[in-house]
Amino acid sequence: MRHTFVLLLTACALLLGGAPAGAAGTTATKVRGFTSKSQTVKPGATVKYAVKVTTKGKASKGRVVTLQRRVNGRWVKVDRKRTNRHGRVVLRHRATTKAGATVKLRVRVTAKGRLRAVNSPVKKVATRTAWTPDARSQRVLALVNAARAQARECGEESFPARGPLRLNERLTRSAQAHGADMAAHGYFSHTGRNGSSLRDRVDAQGYNWSRIGENIAAGYPSPEAVVQGWVASPGHCRNIMAGGFTELGVGYAASNDKYGSYWVQNFGTPR
Repeated sequence: MRHTFVLLLTACALLLGGAPAGAAGTTATKVRGFTSKSQTVKPGATVKYAVKVTTKGKASKGRVVTLQRRVNGRWVKVDRKRTNRHGRVVLRHRATTKAGATVKLRVRVTAKGRLRAVNSPVKKVATRTAWTPDARSQRVLALVNAARAQARECGEESFPARGPLRLNERLTRSAQAHGADMAAHGYFSHTGRNGSSLRDRVDAQGYNWSRIGENIAAGYPSPEAVVQGWVASPGHCRNIMAGGFTELGVGYAASNDKYGSYWVQNFGTPR
Protein backbone atom coordinates (compact mmCIF):
# COMPACT_ATOMS: atom_id res chain seq x y z
CA MET A 1 0.00 0.00 0.00
CA ARG A 2 1.36 3.37 -0.96
CA HIS A 3 1.62 5.88 1.86
CA THR A 4 0.66 9.49 1.28
CA PHE A 5 2.65 12.11 3.13
CA VAL A 6 1.28 15.56 3.71
CA LEU A 7 2.74 18.63 5.33
CA LEU A 8 1.37 22.05 6.12
CA LEU A 9 3.20 25.12 7.24
CA THR A 10 1.96 28.64 7.68
CA ALA A 11 3.44 32.07 8.11
CA CYS A 12 1.78 35.45 8.25
CA ALA A 13 3.85 38.56 7.84
CA LEU A 14 2.61 42.07 8.42
CA LEU A 15 5.55 44.15 7.40
CA LEU A 16 6.04 47.64 6.10
CA GLY A 17 8.66 48.02 3.41
CA GLY A 18 11.13 50.85 3.24
CA ALA A 19 14.71 51.64 2.51
CA PRO A 20 17.01 54.23 4.03
CA ALA A 21 17.91 57.17 1.89
CA GLY A 22 21.39 57.17 0.44
CA ALA A 23 24.05 59.63 1.46
CA ALA A 24 24.13 62.95 -0.37
CA GLY A 25 26.71 63.45 -3.09
CA THR A 26 29.48 65.89 -2.22
CA THR A 27 31.67 66.38 -5.28
CA ALA A 28 29.61 66.55 -8.49
CA THR A 29 26.18 66.81 -10.03
CA LYS A 30 24.25 63.64 -9.27
CA VAL A 31 20.93 62.24 -10.47
CA ARG A 32 18.76 60.42 -7.93
CA GLY A 33 15.57 58.48 -8.48
CA PHE A 34 16.68 56.85 -11.72
CA THR A 35 18.85 53.73 -11.51
CA SER A 36 19.96 50.98 -13.87
CA LYS A 37 17.50 48.50 -12.32
CA SER A 38 15.30 47.02 -15.07
CA GLN A 39 11.53 47.51 -15.05
CA THR A 40 8.59 45.61 -16.46
CA VAL A 41 5.42 47.61 -17.10
CA LYS A 42 2.02 47.12 -18.66
CA PRO A 43 1.76 47.80 -22.40
CA GLY A 44 0.75 51.42 -22.97
CA ALA A 45 1.35 52.41 -19.34
CA THR A 46 2.64 55.87 -18.44
CA VAL A 47 5.64 55.52 -16.13
CA LYS A 48 6.69 58.41 -13.88
CA TYR A 49 10.23 59.02 -12.64
CA ALA A 50 10.64 61.41 -9.72
CA VAL A 51 14.20 62.67 -10.17
CA LYS A 52 16.28 64.87 -7.90
CA VAL A 53 19.39 66.67 -9.10
CA THR A 54 22.04 67.69 -6.58
CA THR A 55 25.38 69.45 -6.91
CA LYS A 56 27.90 69.14 -4.09
CA GLY A 57 25.13 67.62 -2.00
CA LYS A 58 22.71 70.52 -2.45
CA ALA A 59 19.57 70.82 -4.55
CA SER A 60 20.40 71.99 -8.06
CA LYS A 61 17.55 74.24 -9.16
CA GLY A 62 16.80 75.45 -12.66
CA ARG A 63 18.59 72.54 -14.35
CA VAL A 64 17.19 71.23 -17.63
CA VAL A 65 16.55 67.50 -17.24
CA THR A 66 15.68 65.29 -20.20
CA LEU A 67 14.41 61.74 -20.25
CA GLN A 68 15.88 60.06 -23.33
CA ARG A 69 15.22 56.84 -25.24
CA ARG A 70 17.70 54.92 -27.37
CA VAL A 71 16.50 54.75 -30.99
CA ASN A 72 18.65 53.45 -33.88
CA GLY A 73 21.87 54.14 -32.01
CA ARG A 74 20.86 57.68 -30.94
CA TRP A 75 19.36 59.18 -27.79
CA VAL A 76 16.09 61.00 -28.51
CA LYS A 77 13.95 63.14 -26.19
CA VAL A 78 11.00 61.55 -24.39
CA ASP A 79 10.28 64.28 -21.84
CA ARG A 80 12.01 67.45 -20.67
CA LYS A 81 11.51 69.57 -17.55
CA ARG A 82 13.41 72.10 -15.45
CA THR A 83 14.13 71.33 -11.79
CA ASN A 84 12.31 73.33 -9.10
CA ARG A 85 14.00 75.02 -6.17
CA HIS A 86 14.30 71.64 -4.45
CA GLY A 87 16.14 70.19 -7.44
CA ARG A 88 13.20 67.95 -8.23
CA VAL A 89 11.39 67.11 -11.45
CA VAL A 90 8.93 64.41 -12.59
CA LEU A 91 9.56 62.88 -16.01
CA ARG A 92 7.13 60.64 -17.89
CA HIS A 93 7.58 57.78 -20.32
CA ARG A 94 4.71 56.24 -22.28
CA ALA A 95 5.42 52.54 -22.80
CA THR A 96 4.78 50.95 -26.15
CA THR A 97 1.57 48.98 -26.58
CA LYS A 98 3.56 46.05 -27.98
CA ALA A 99 3.84 43.25 -25.41
CA GLY A 100 7.35 41.96 -24.76
CA ALA A 101 9.15 45.01 -26.24
CA THR A 102 12.16 46.52 -24.44
CA VAL A 103 13.55 50.07 -24.61
CA LYS A 104 16.58 51.73 -23.03
CA LEU A 105 16.10 54.98 -21.11
CA ARG A 106 18.42 57.42 -19.40
CA VAL A 107 18.21 60.86 -17.77
CA ARG A 108 20.48 63.65 -18.97
CA VAL A 109 21.07 66.86 -17.01
CA THR A 110 22.18 69.70 -19.29
CA ALA A 111 25.30 71.72 -18.50
CA LYS A 112 24.78 75.05 -16.74
CA GLY A 113 27.55 77.63 -16.26
CA ARG A 114 30.56 75.76 -14.93
CA LEU A 115 28.46 72.69 -14.18
CA ARG A 116 28.99 69.95 -16.72
CA ALA A 117 26.26 67.83 -18.27
CA VAL A 118 25.73 64.46 -16.60
CA ASN A 119 23.94 61.26 -17.60
CA SER A 120 22.24 58.74 -15.35
CA PRO A 121 22.79 54.98 -15.67
CA VAL A 122 20.85 53.35 -18.49
CA LYS A 123 17.64 51.51 -17.55
CA LYS A 124 15.88 48.79 -19.54
CA VAL A 125 12.08 49.03 -19.52
CA ALA A 126 10.13 46.09 -20.92
CA THR A 127 6.42 45.70 -21.51
CA ARG A 128 4.82 42.59 -20.07
CA THR A 129 3.54 39.74 -22.12
CA ALA A 130 -0.08 38.89 -21.45
CA TRP A 131 -0.54 36.80 -18.29
CA THR A 132 -3.32 34.23 -17.97
CA PRO A 133 -3.65 32.24 -14.71
CA ASP A 134 -3.61 28.48 -15.22
CA ALA A 135 -6.62 26.31 -14.42
CA ARG A 136 -5.09 25.00 -11.18
CA SER A 137 -4.54 28.51 -9.80
CA GLN A 138 -8.06 29.54 -10.75
CA ARG A 139 -9.48 26.47 -9.02
CA VAL A 140 -7.53 27.18 -5.81
CA LEU A 141 -8.77 30.78 -5.93
CA ALA A 142 -12.38 29.65 -6.36
CA LEU A 143 -12.11 27.25 -3.39
CA VAL A 144 -10.45 29.88 -1.18
CA ASN A 145 -13.12 32.44 -2.02
CA ALA A 146 -15.84 29.88 -1.30
CA ALA A 147 -14.26 29.31 2.11
CA ARG A 148 -14.02 33.06 2.77
CA ALA A 149 -17.67 33.55 1.87
CA GLN A 150 -18.72 31.72 5.05
CA ALA A 151 -18.11 32.72 8.66
CA ARG A 152 -15.92 30.13 10.37
CA GLU A 153 -13.68 29.37 13.32
CA CYS A 154 -9.96 28.92 12.86
CA GLY A 155 -8.93 27.16 16.02
CA GLU A 156 -10.17 29.35 18.85
CA GLU A 157 -10.52 32.47 16.70
CA SER A 158 -13.80 33.34 14.94
CA PHE A 159 -13.93 35.10 11.58
CA PRO A 160 -16.87 36.68 9.77
CA ALA A 161 -17.48 36.03 6.10
CA ARG A 162 -14.98 37.87 3.90
CA GLY A 163 -15.00 39.28 0.39
CA PRO A 164 -13.27 37.47 -2.47
CA LEU A 165 -9.57 37.65 -3.28
CA ARG A 166 -8.27 38.18 -6.82
CA LEU A 167 -5.29 36.51 -8.46
CA ASN A 168 -2.17 38.65 -8.82
CA GLU A 169 0.58 37.91 -11.33
CA ARG A 170 3.51 38.99 -9.16
CA LEU A 171 2.31 37.06 -6.11
CA THR A 172 1.77 34.02 -8.33
CA ARG A 173 5.30 34.25 -9.72
CA SER A 174 6.66 34.47 -6.17
CA ALA A 175 4.61 31.46 -5.01
CA GLN A 176 5.46 29.43 -8.11
CA ALA A 177 9.19 30.06 -7.81
CA HIS A 178 9.25 28.94 -4.16
CA GLY A 179 7.16 25.84 -4.85
CA ALA A 180 9.40 24.86 -7.76
CA ASP A 181 12.54 25.35 -5.68
CA MET A 182 11.22 23.16 -2.84
CA ALA A 183 10.23 20.45 -5.30
CA ALA A 184 13.57 20.54 -7.11
CA HIS A 185 15.69 20.40 -3.96
CA GLY A 186 13.53 18.37 -1.59
CA TYR A 187 12.98 20.72 1.33
CA PHE A 188 9.87 22.15 2.99
CA SER A 189 10.18 25.56 4.60
CA HIS A 190 9.15 29.20 4.43
CA THR A 191 12.86 29.97 4.22
CA GLY A 192 14.23 29.48 0.73
CA ARG A 193 17.28 27.35 0.02
CA ASN A 194 19.22 30.58 -0.55
CA GLY A 195 18.04 31.98 2.79
CA SER A 196 15.27 34.09 1.27
CA SER A 197 12.23 35.06 3.32
CA LEU A 198 8.68 35.56 2.07
CA ARG A 199 9.40 39.28 1.97
CA ASP A 200 12.52 38.73 -0.14
CA ARG A 201 10.67 36.60 -2.68
CA VAL A 202 7.72 38.97 -3.00
CA ASP A 203 9.98 42.02 -3.28
CA ALA A 204 12.01 40.26 -5.98
CA GLN A 205 8.86 40.10 -8.11
CA GLY A 206 8.25 43.83 -7.71
CA TYR A 207 5.03 43.51 -5.69
CA ASN A 208 4.49 46.78 -3.80
CA TRP A 209 2.74 45.61 -0.65
CA SER A 210 1.53 46.73 2.76
CA ARG A 211 0.77 43.24 4.10
CA ILE A 212 1.78 39.72 3.03
CA GLY A 213 1.34 36.15 4.24
CA GLU A 214 2.13 32.64 3.08
CA ASN A 215 0.74 29.10 3.32
CA ILE A 216 2.68 26.09 2.05
CA ALA A 217 1.78 22.43 1.83
CA ALA A 218 3.19 19.18 0.45
CA GLY A 219 1.70 15.84 -0.56
CA TYR A 220 -1.81 16.92 -1.53
CA PRO A 221 -3.05 15.54 -4.85
CA SER A 222 -5.54 18.26 -5.88
CA PRO A 223 -6.67 21.84 -5.27
CA GLU A 224 -9.68 20.51 -3.36
CA ALA A 225 -7.50 18.43 -1.02
CA VAL A 226 -4.93 21.13 -0.28
CA VAL A 227 -7.48 23.88 0.36
CA GLN A 228 -9.43 21.54 2.63
CA GLY A 229 -6.20 20.82 4.51
CA TRP A 230 -5.39 24.49 4.86
CA VAL A 231 -8.89 25.38 6.07
CA ALA A 232 -8.74 22.59 8.68
CA SER A 233 -5.44 23.92 10.07
CA PRO A 234 -5.92 26.95 12.39
CA GLY A 235 -2.83 28.87 11.25
CA HIS A 236 -3.49 28.39 7.55
CA CYS A 237 -7.18 29.06 8.06
CA ARG A 238 -6.37 32.42 9.67
CA ASN A 239 -4.45 33.48 6.57
CA ILE A 240 -7.30 32.42 4.31
CA MET A 241 -9.88 34.27 6.41
CA ALA A 242 -7.80 37.40 7.11
CA GLY A 243 -9.75 40.51 6.25
CA GLY A 244 -6.62 42.50 5.40
CA PHE A 245 -5.71 40.47 2.32
CA THR A 246 -7.13 41.31 -1.10
CA GLU A 247 -4.90 39.40 -3.54
CA LEU A 248 -3.60 35.86 -3.93
CA GLY A 249 -0.78 34.09 -5.73
CA VAL A 250 -0.79 30.31 -6.21
CA GLY A 251 2.21 28.08 -6.81
CA TYR A 252 2.35 24.34 -7.54
CA ALA A 253 5.17 21.95 -8.45
CA ALA A 254 5.23 18.17 -8.87
CA SER A 255 8.18 16.29 -7.39
CA ASN A 256 9.75 12.82 -7.44
CA ASP A 257 10.17 12.63 -3.67
CA LYS A 258 7.86 11.02 -1.10
CA TYR A 259 5.45 13.96 -1.19
CA GLY A 260 4.89 14.17 -4.92
CA SER A 261 3.65 17.77 -4.86
CA TYR A 262 4.35 21.16 -3.29
CA TRP A 263 1.81 23.98 -2.96
CA VAL A 264 2.26 27.65 -2.07
CA GLN A 265 -0.19 30.45 -1.40
CA ASN A 266 1.08 34.02 -1.23
CA PHE A 267 -1.45 36.50 0.17
CA GLY A 268 -1.03 40.23 -0.23
CA THR A 269 -2.49 43.69 0.00
CA PRO A 270 -0.98 46.26 -2.35
CA ARG A 271 0.34 49.49 -0.95
